[in-house]
Amino acid sequence: MNLRPADPRITMKLLEGRKDLLGPLAEARRKFYDDQHCIRCGGTAFTRITDSKTMFVPNDPLPRYLLKCRDCECLFDPHSGLLLTMGNLGKAFVPTIPILEGTDD
Repeated sequence: MNLRPADPRITMKLLEGRKDLLGPLAEARRKFYDDQHCIRCGGTAFTRITDSKTMFVPNDPLPRYLLKCRDCECLFDPHSGLLLTMGNLGKAFVPTIPILEGTDD
């Protein structure tokens, strides 16, 4: 079965005069994801991961994503707070003791 996108002009004409219900919800969900902090390292940079088992829930028209921290690579569900993959904290922090390179003098 091949799906073809509708003509944008026809779509806009059909939507004329209708109230935008998903726009404010999508903006609130985007802000929710942007305000998250990593459970393990406190990082704020994430990759959104789709999981077909948890992506859609009843009475919620928008998809839910899991977040994978770009610093320590842990995977967690921001909606429930569950940590799904521990990741590696060693990747998240810069060592407090500097690593000195040996010199050949």
